[in-house]
Amino acid sequence: MSLFLTVTAATQLCAGCTVEFEPTDTLGSTADPAGGGLLAEVLGMGDQGFLMSSDALGPVVIVYDSEGRFQRELTREGDGPGELRGFPELAMGPGGILIHEQFAPSLHLYSSDLEFTRTFRVPGVAGSVQSDPLTGGWLVSYMGAGDGTEAGILLLDQAGEVIRSMPAGEESSSLSVMTGDAIRGADGRIWIASMLGTVEVFDEDLGLLGSLDLELPGLDAWNPATGPAAPPAMVLGMRAAPDGSGVWVFAFAPVIDPTEVRRSQGPRPSVEEMFDTFIYSVRPGPSGLTLVGTDQLDTLVRPLGDGDLAFDMVDTPDGNRVVRVGRLRFSGGIR
Repeated sequence: MSLFLTVTAATQLCAGCTVEFEPTDTLGSTADPAGGGLLAEVLGMGDQGFLMSSDALGPVVIVYDSEGRFQRELTREGDGPGELRGFPELAMGPGGILIHEQFAPSLHLYSSDLEFTRTFRVPGVAGSVQSDPLTGGWLVSYMGAGDGTEAGILLLDQAGEVIRSMPAGEESSSLSVMTGDAIRGADGRIWIASMLGTVEVFDEDLGLLGSLDLELPGLDAWNPATGPAAPPAMVLGMRAAPDGSGVWVFAFAPVIDPTEVRRSQGPRPSVEEMFDTFIYSVRPGPSGLTLVGTDQLDTLVRPLGDGDLAFDMVDTPDGNRVVRVGRLRFSGGIR
């Protein structure tokens, strides 16, 4: 563990329990084109299998069956309908599957059986896309073009048409920077987490109800003029807590400075050697938001869909890198 990661868990996510990642399936084989990347996006489609994208694949989304076997490439590079230019994010809802090009206005809608439906654009730049259980459509965070000061939430129907646009108020800070995630909580409220750890909860009209700044590892040494002394942790996902009490925020923290890795002439470090994952449990309280507890995993684990589903990336003995899907398990139970 590097010196700049000094945060320890004073309390666990729940009283008397810890969280562990239990892999159940591996996507692809050691010769699969999914290998070699550092980050990935995975979408579970139940009996239909999985979709996966990664930074190494760029605009290509791969289809796997329910046993993790390669089936085909769903997308390709280009500017036409359903074609992508960058590493996309994936979301599934009653209306099908939405593919979102990161830091771009383009969204691509596919049917639940993976037939391309349409490409459409949202105002400004989409920050994150999630299915919305309250409306059956989609919840999209966005930033306006230019300096990004115009930001808010779009509610889309199943076909991708805008039902409602809700600009953020001046009191919201999480929407003033690129958001890590925006989700609908079990209570119908909208939760947003910025990449730098500001967690906010809003009512259905985007009125701010509470805010909390997480103390992410590395941010304590932040210099406004020069930035962090070392790469800080960054939020990479958020999900409703399994017991419905609030949200869990996932952040990855570099154990090794990636800049030093690129300069090194030695062997490439594994994902486990490069990153840890911090999970923060946040709930509404009488005076706003409360940090209930934290936990830490010695690998890069990200939430996958709803509930306790998750995935990580691991290095194989031959130097390849594969994606594993599984579940977050709790010793001691959730309280």
